[in-house]
Amino acid sequence: MYVGETINVIASFGLPYKIRPVRFKWSGRLFDVKEITYTWKTKEGKRNIYHFSVTDGKSLYELVFDTDSLIWRLENLEA
Repeated sequence: MYVGETINVIASFGLPYKIRPVRFKWSGRLFDVKEITYTWKTKEGKRNIYHFSVTDGKSLYELVFDTDSLIWRLENLEA
């Protein structure tokens, strides 16, 4: 598990998801998002936090986007 590690994400902003991660860089490697398996939103005070369960076809990752800081984090990994 890699809780809270900051990552770089390429994302699109539009339909069918308002925010859609497309690719992310973690530990010097690029990962293509093949599928978004689940999304949900939480709040931390007034901040909206968007969670994305995504797969690259091999592993499942939880990516988190903080709309206040505009920072993406890798919150969880299931190999």
